[in-house]
Order: sequence, then structure tokens, then C-alpha cells
Amino acid sequence: MFPLYLLSFASLAIFAAARNCASEISAFNARRKAKRELARRGEDLGARAAATVTATAENPTYTELQNTSCITAPEVTEGPYYINNEFVRQDLTETQTGVTLVLDIGVLDTTTCEPLPAAFVEIWAANATGVYGGYSAGEVVEALLPPSKPARTFLRGGLATDKNGITELITIYPGFYTGRTAHIHTMVHLNYEVADNGTLISHGGSVLHIGQFFFDESWNDDVFATEPYTSNTQTRTLNSADGILNEANSDGNNAFLELELIGASLEDGVLGYITVGVDSTASYTIANTNYLNSTGATVAREEPPAGVYV
Repeated sequence: MFPLYLLSFASLAIFAAARNCASEISAFNARRKAKRELARRGEDLGARAAATVTATAENPTYTELQNTSCITAPEVTEGPYYINNEFVRQDLTETQTGVTLVLDIGVLDTTTCEPLPAAFVEIWAANATGVYGGYSAGEVVEALLPPSKPARTFLRGGLATDKNGITELITIYPGFYTGRTAHIHTMVHLNYEVADNGTLISHGGSVLHIGQFFFDESWNDDVFATEPYTSNTQTRTLNSADGILNEANSDGNNAFLELELIGASLEDGVLGYITVGVDSTASYTIANTNYLNSTGATVAREEPPAGVYV
């Protein structure tokens, strides 16, 4: 496992390897984007492309990488709002309102420049008013709940990539909170394990990547002008003032989602692409000791350090 002081060196190695995979990423991008455009026009993909499509009514999921050449490196802070052992699922929304966000995430092994199948992509983010599931606003942690009343799990969970290194998750566009711009946390697991109750065993297997996804400020402006985001009473931090964003996008790295409207307006939702470059031999350590209590594991609700915004 990489100690914290070695993360920057490991991340530089990942980024250097990712740059060597640029042509492979570009080829995946072109194929996937062409296929999605064909699907929107109602064309017959089976006759026009080698890859197949598994279509839902509104959000088709494709079987080859169509993501942008974004590579989320270096590794950045896990933050105090992670909860171990969250649910394995595609739709993380639950009852949360906001702009629907469909994430098309590809995982690429930078040691081979090939898509990485069976990599579990986990995400967690704040809701439209800047509150994380399982926690109260800001830095005050939700009271410990007994096993009969599971902690709130909204906007948390994930799915594994398919045989071609792709997964699709449904959430909402996250709100901001004091000290941080809009962002989504992510963690990529390999050789992961799932409990009988359908939750990820966070410490099973290895953690290949801990990072965050970000949004262009113009998209933030448009989304935050709509309800329920206008009800957010926390202080907004712009991208330019977010130190973690600057860290994640340093040295030529790009952790921004490439976004496009699903339909004619924000009401129809937003589609976001990103490719996560990981070293399949890496092994990072999960720092947070909070657990979803529906697993029956020991639950500890720890208050984040004062003044830390992650």
C-alpha cells in the first residue's frame, strides 16, 4: 500500500503511463461517441458498428469506451465523508431532487493501455443543498443510528465495469458547500467483494484510485440557478478558489467531466463522460472508519476535523 507521502510520486507515474495510452483513449472516444449519436438518430447500430448496445428507454449503456481523454490523476484526498460498505447499485438518487446526472465512466489500465473489466467504481457526493448522505450540513455528523434505522445512503454506491471497462451510474448534479466547489468523489476497487445484503465490502480487494470529478464553471452557473439548488444557503466556492480541484488538475491532468445535455434542457438531465486511468497493481488505503450500519459491522460516526473541507 502507498503511504500518503508517496501518493504524489505514484500519481506522476500513473499520469506518465496514461499519456502513453493517448491514442488508445482517442480511439475509444471516437467509437463510443459515434455510436451514441447513431442511437440518438435511431440508426441500426448492429449493422453499423462492431460493438453492441444495451439500451434503456432514455439512457443507453454502451459496451465500448466512449469517454473523453480525461485521466483523473493525481490521487487526491478521500475526505471525511466516505462511508464504507455502501450499496452496489446503478441508480444512487433515492429521493433526492436535482438535475439528473448520468455518468459514463471508463476505466483504463495504464500498465497495458487496455480497458479494465470488473473494476468497481464507487462514487459519493453532496446533494443539491450541499449535504452528504449520512451526514448533516457542513461538518456536523449525523447522530449514530441503531441497526434498525440505517443511515441515509443517498448519492452513494457504485457498480463494476463490464468486460469492456465501462460502467454507467445515475445520480444528480451535486451542490456546493462551504469551502468546496461542486465535485464527486470516486474510488476504484479491484478484486472487490460483495456482502450477502448487496453492499460492497470496502476493504475486500485493493483500491486502485481515490479521486474527484469536477464540472466547468459555466455548467455550475446554469445548474445552480435552478431549484432546488437555489435553496442552498451555504457559501459557494468557485473552481478557481478550490485547492483540491487545482491539485487534481495540476501537471497537465484533467479531472473535469465532459458534459452534454441529454435532451433539450437541463430538465432532461446531463450526461457526463470521463476515463479514469489506474495502475492495476496499485493499492491505496481507505482512511475513513465510518460504516453503513445496515451491514451489521461496527459503526463509528467520526466528526471531520474542524476547518477541513473535502
